[in-house]
Amino acid sequence: MTIRKAYVDVRDGQIHYRHAQAPASSRPLVFLHQTASSSAMYQAVMERLDGRVRMIALDTPGFGASYRPPVKPDVAYYVDSLLQAIDALGIREFDLFGHHTGAAIACQMAADYPDRVSRLGMIGPVQLTQADRDLWKGTAIHPMQYTADGAHLQWTWNRVTNLDSQPIAYPPSPALATREAIDTLIAGDRWHEAYEAVFGQDFPACLARVRCPILMVCGDGDVLHPYFKAACDARPDARAVQMKAGAYVLDQDPDAMARVLSDFFTIA
Repeated sequence: MTIRKAYVDVRDGQIHYRHAQAPASSRPLVFLHQTASSSAMYQAVMERLDGRVRMIALDTPGFGASYRPPVKPDVAYYVDSLLQAIDALGIREFDLFGHHTGAAIACQMAADYPDRVSRLGMIGPVQLTQADRDLWKGTAIHPMQYTADGAHLQWTWNRVTNLDSQPIAYPPSPALATREAIDTLIAGDRWHEAYEAVFGQDFPACLARVRCPILMVCGDGDVLHPYFKAACDARPDARAVQMKAGAYVLDQDPDAMARVLSDFFTIA
């Protein structure tokens, strides 16, 4: 078996995705990535689960090799576009796993379409109050400014290598940082729109409406770790997993993440 790449048509363009097939009886597992990454962040974990479950890792519109949205997107736009892709792939009921921005999108998808999402997993649930969202809007949204001297290239590298709250403890390798920097540059001067969408979403209200089983994961060095307890307190019925990791745990410890996913999504 191998991880393959393909495109699927949706209303506003084409969604690029990675996929792996498995026995027809297995419920598909859909992956949604963080900002400003792509489905590449799931490659290592997908390789470890290959042949055991059908997997689809989607590039969010505006990222990876997917189309650029014709409008400024909000989380509802991402949900609608990605669900169009899932529909076009002939998938009705599925398990769903999202990381950071992907978690925000996945949570809203599960809340809005309870008949479609069987189980929901998230790394870094974005359990922000309105005050938190206002603070993040003022500190984390930095549109990329293209410069003749290439200063935006250094800015991109700095952003990627300092994504974690404890970059010394869990720094990305040079190869991983390069991949993430390239994905950020591909998203370009619109990468920040995904952050704006997340900070405009009432995630706690979405989380409260989810009715399927929930898995919440967070590394102790993840930039969203300060909000993890609030998410767990809001949903004491959820399975909570805290790891010794930062925001790149899917690449840095794919074996552990594959075990977590196998356990929660009952992957044989």
